[in-house]
Amino acid sequence: MHGFARLALVAVLLSGLAACDEKEPTDQQAIAAVNAAQDSKPPVQPLEPQAILYPDITNGKLHGTGCAFVADGGGIGAVLLAQDKRGVIKVNGELVVLAPDTGSAKMPLGSWSRYTGKAFALTLTASAPITPLGTGKKFKGKLVITDAYERPVYEATGDAQCREI
Repeated sequence: MHGFARLALVAVLLSGLAACDEKEPTDQQAIAAVNAAQDSKPPVQPLEPQAILYPDITNGKLHGTGCAFVADGGGIGAVLLAQDKRGVIKVNGELVVLAPDTGSAKMPLGSWSRYTGKAFALTLTASAPITPLGTGKKFKGKLVITDAYERPVYEATGDAQCREI
């Protein structure tokens, strides 16, 4: 090989190596890129739970003892049924059943303050003293529903009535 050809070959090889160095991320950069891709979350989708009506209660066999939460300004339909073995909300016309978090605070008549599911979790807290209501109890409360990423998608204050449903 002539001297000029050797120099050209060395220049091409060196430029190729330099280009590789610029394009190849370090291990730290590659790990950061993978973590960022895994940590990406979809945008928050606000939730508007629907009222759980008597046909829903009958068809879903939701009769039992527990608390029904009605949001302020939301009419008279409950958007949550909090019972001893399940919490129920209605989303897009479908009943969504959540499991009770039995490590959470006990609420009146066997209900719990927290229920969890695959797509949602919810917390019901009393913001005023729990008072008698005939054979049941009632309280002013707050309902917070979170998405699968634990971000709030619904918050409301309202009234909870606890009795046989």
